[in-house]
Amino acid sequence: MTQPRLVLVGVGVLALLIVAGAGLWLSQNLVKRSEDVWTGYGEAARRNPFYAADRLLTRLGRAVHSVRRPRDLPPTLDPADTVLMTVPSHVLTAAEVQRLLAWVDRGGHFLIGVRREYEPGQSGDHLLNALATRSHTPTQCAPNQPVPVQPDPAAPPLQVDFHAGLRLNGDFWRTIPWGQGQVTLLTDLRLFANGRIEDHDHAGFLWALMQRNPAGTIWLQYRMQLPSLTQLLWEQAWMPLVGLMLTLLAALWHYSRRLGPILLPRADAQRRLVEHLDASSRFLWRHGAGPALLHAARHYTLRRLRHRQPGAAESSLDAALADSDQPLDAAALLHTLQTLQRLNRTR
Repeated sequence: MTQPRLVLVGVGVLALLIVAGAGLWLSQNLVKRSEDVWTGYGEAARRNPFYAADRLLTRLGRAVHSVRRPRDLPPTLDPADTVLMTVPSHVLTAAEVQRLLAWVDRGGHFLIGVRREYEPGQSGDHLLNALATRSHTPTQCAPNQPVPVQPDPAAPPLQVDFHAGLRLNGDFWRTIPWGQGQVTLLTDLRLFANGRIEDHDHAGFLWALMQRNPAGTIWLQYRMQLPSLTQLLWEQAWMPLVGLMLTLLAALWHYSRRLGPILLPRADAQRRLVEHLDASSRFLWRHGAGPALLHAARHYTLRRLRHRQPGAAESSLDAALADSDQPLDAAALLHTLQTLQRLNRTR
C-alpha cells in the first residue's frame, strides 16, 4: 500500500473515531425532557377561548378538564359526566353521534351548538336527525338583545343575549331528554366564551346547565373545529363536482383514443439523408437555383465517364452533358437528370 493511501486510511479512521466519540457524548449528555412554564392567564386565554368558563367552574368546586379536539375525550365517559362540545353539530360523524347518544342514554349530559339550518330526515346533521330537531331562520329576526331563559323552574329567569339567527323549533335553545340523560342544543355557544361570559347572566346560565349532573366531571372541548374544505364542497357544491369529474373522465377517454394510423419510425440514417437532399433540392429549385443543380449533375456524370473511359468524347452525349443557357423548366430539368442517371449507370 502506497504512502498516500495510508494517509487517507488514517484520516478516515480518525474521522470515524471523532464522529463516534461525539455521538457517545451527545447520547449521554443530551436528555429530552418537558417542562411546564407558567406564562400567565393571558397566554392560556389566547389558546383556549373558553378558559374563563373553565376557571369559573373550577372555582365553584367542579372538576373540569379542557381538551382541544373531540378525539381527545376519553373513550369511556362516566354516566355522571357532562360534555360541552364547541364544534358544531353537523361536524360529528354518524359513529360519533351513536357513541355519544349511547353515553347520554346511561345518564350523561351533552351540550353542543347548532350553526346551520336543518330539516329532520335530510342528510348532513346526524345528531339533529336522531333528535328529530329542526333548525331554521325565522322570517323576522329581532335585534340582538337579552331574552329570558329559565333552565331551572324553581329559580328566577336569567337574561341571556343570543347572537344567532337560528331557532331550534322556535327557540334559541332546547333540552331534549334521552334515556336517563339529556342533550342540550344551543344556537349560540360563544356566549360562554372569554369575551362574553361576563355579560348579563351568561355565567349563571352556564352554571345552571352544569347542575344537571352536579357530581360528575365536566369535559370542555374548546377548539371550535370547522368542517374540512372537502366536506364543505361535497355538501354545498356536489353537483358542480360531479359535473367536473364526468368532464375529466370524458376528456381522458377522448385523449386516450388513437387518431389516424400508427406513425412508423424512420427506417435508418440513409433514408433521412435522402429526404434531406430532396428537401434541399426543392428549396434550391424554388429559389431559382435549377441551373446550378443541372450543372453539378452534368459535371458529376462527365467525371464518372472520363474515369471509366479515358478520352471518351461521344457525340451522343453532347446534348446531355453540354451546358446550356436556355430557360429551364421543371419537366426539362427532370428529363435531363433522368438521362444523366441512365448514362451514369450504363457506361
